[in-house]
Amino acid sequence: MPKEPTNKEILEAINAFSGDTDKRFDGIDGRLDGIDGRLDGIDGRLTKVETTMVTKDYLDDKLADLRGDLVVLMRKEDMKVKKLVDILKSRKLLTDKDVKQIMSMEPFPQLML
Repeated sequence: MPKEPTNKEILEAINAFSGDTDKRFDGIDGRLDGIDGRLDGIDGRLTKVETTMVTKDYLDDKLADLRGDLVVLMRKEDMKVKKLVDILKSRKLLTDKDVKQIMSMEPFPQLML
Protein backbone atom coordinates (compact mmCIF):
# COMPACT_ATOMS: atom_id res chain seq x y z
CA MET A 1 0.00 0.00 0.00
CA PRO A 2 1.46 3.42 -0.98
CA LYS A 3 2.72 5.55 1.80
CA GLU A 4 0.86 8.82 2.43
CA PRO A 5 3.05 11.94 2.07
CA THR A 6 3.69 13.78 5.26
CA ASN A 7 2.89 17.43 5.80
CA LYS A 8 6.60 18.20 5.75
CA GLU A 9 7.02 16.56 2.31
CA ILE A 10 4.01 18.45 0.94
CA LEU A 11 5.35 21.76 2.28
CA GLU A 12 8.80 21.05 0.81
CA ALA A 13 7.25 20.33 -2.61
CA ILE A 14 5.19 23.53 -2.43
CA ASN A 15 8.27 25.50 -1.38
CA ALA A 16 10.33 24.10 -4.27
CA PHE A 17 7.52 24.85 -6.74
CA SER A 18 7.08 28.41 -5.45
CA GLY A 19 10.84 28.99 -5.64
CA ASP A 20 10.88 27.93 -9.30
CA THR A 21 7.84 30.09 -9.98
CA ASP A 22 9.50 33.09 -8.33
CA LYS A 23 12.58 32.61 -10.52
CA ARG A 24 10.40 32.52 -13.64
CA PHE A 25 8.60 35.71 -12.59
CA ASP A 26 11.93 37.40 -11.87
CA GLY A 27 13.01 36.55 -15.41
CA ILE A 28 9.80 37.95 -16.85
CA ASP A 29 10.10 41.09 -14.72
CA GLY A 30 13.66 41.53 -15.98
CA ARG A 31 12.49 41.34 -19.57
CA LEU A 32 9.70 43.82 -18.94
CA ASP A 33 11.72 46.31 -16.89
CA GLY A 34 15.07 45.89 -18.56
CA ILE A 35 18.35 45.19 -16.85
CA ASP A 36 18.84 47.24 -13.68
CA GLY A 37 15.67 49.24 -14.39
CA ARG A 38 17.06 50.89 -17.53
CA LEU A 39 14.71 51.77 -20.37
CA ASP A 40 15.74 48.83 -22.54
CA GLY A 41 12.83 46.76 -21.29
CA ILE A 42 9.47 46.43 -23.02
CA ASP A 43 8.40 49.97 -22.05
CA GLY A 44 11.61 51.45 -23.41
CA ARG A 45 11.36 49.47 -26.60
CA LEU A 46 7.74 50.49 -27.10
CA THR A 47 8.64 54.13 -26.51
CA LYS A 48 11.38 53.87 -29.13
CA VAL A 49 8.99 52.27 -31.63
CA GLU A 50 6.36 54.94 -30.99
CA THR A 51 8.84 57.78 -31.52
CA THR A 52 10.19 56.37 -34.78
CA MET A 53 6.88 55.07 -36.12
CA VAL A 54 5.41 56.68 -39.23
CA THR A 55 1.85 57.90 -38.78
CA LYS A 56 -0.84 57.50 -41.40
CA ASP A 57 -1.22 61.27 -41.83
CA TYR A 58 2.53 61.68 -42.37
CA LEU A 59 2.59 58.86 -44.89
CA ASP A 60 -0.45 60.25 -46.73
CA ASP A 61 1.20 63.66 -46.98
CA LYS A 62 4.45 62.19 -48.28
CA LEU A 63 2.64 60.05 -50.85
CA ALA A 64 0.62 63.07 -52.03
CA ASP A 65 3.84 65.07 -52.41
CA LEU A 66 5.43 62.23 -54.36
CA ARG A 67 2.39 61.97 -56.62
CA GLY A 68 2.55 65.70 -57.33
CA ASP A 69 6.26 65.50 -58.13
CA LEU A 70 5.65 62.58 -60.49
CA VAL A 71 2.88 64.46 -62.31
CA VAL A 72 5.20 67.44 -62.80
CA LEU A 73 7.90 65.17 -64.23
CA MET A 74 5.42 63.44 -66.51
CA ARG A 75 4.16 66.83 -67.76
CA LYS A 76 7.73 67.79 -68.66
CA GLU A 77 8.19 64.55 -70.56
CA ASP A 78 4.84 65.11 -72.29
CA MET A 79 6.07 68.52 -73.46
CA LYS A 80 9.12 66.83 -74.95
CA VAL A 81 6.95 64.33 -76.79
CA LYS A 82 4.75 67.12 -78.13
CA LYS A 83 7.79 69.02 -79.37
CA LEU A 84 9.22 65.88 -80.98
CA VAL A 85 5.90 65.18 -82.73
CA ASP A 86 5.80 68.78 -84.02
CA ILE A 87 9.36 68.49 -85.37
CA LEU A 88 8.64 65.15 -87.03
CA LYS A 89 5.44 66.52 -88.55
CA SER A 90 7.18 69.65 -89.84
CA ARG A 91 9.76 67.41 -91.52
CA LYS A 92 6.91 65.41 -93.01
CA LEU A 93 7.92 62.20 -91.26
CA LEU A 94 4.51 61.90 -89.56
CA THR A 95 1.09 62.23 -91.13
CA ASP A 96 -1.80 64.10 -89.53
CA LYS A 97 -3.33 60.74 -88.67
CA ASP A 98 -0.11 59.66 -86.92
CA VAL A 99 0.03 62.93 -84.98
CA LYS A 100 -3.59 62.57 -83.90
CA GLN A 101 -3.00 58.99 -82.79
CA ILE A 102 0.14 59.87 -80.80
CA MET A 103 -1.36 62.95 -79.15
CA SER A 104 -4.48 61.06 -78.06
CA MET A 105 -2.43 58.58 -76.02
CA GLU A 106 -2.23 58.55 -72.22
CA PRO A 107 -1.19 59.86 -69.71
CA PHE A 108 -2.24 63.33 -70.95
CA PRO A 109 -4.34 62.78 -74.06
CA GLN A 110 -5.13 65.78 -76.25
CA LEU A 111 -8.33 66.11 -78.16
CA MET A 112 -7.43 66.93 -81.74
CA LEU A 113 -10.06 68.92 -83.62
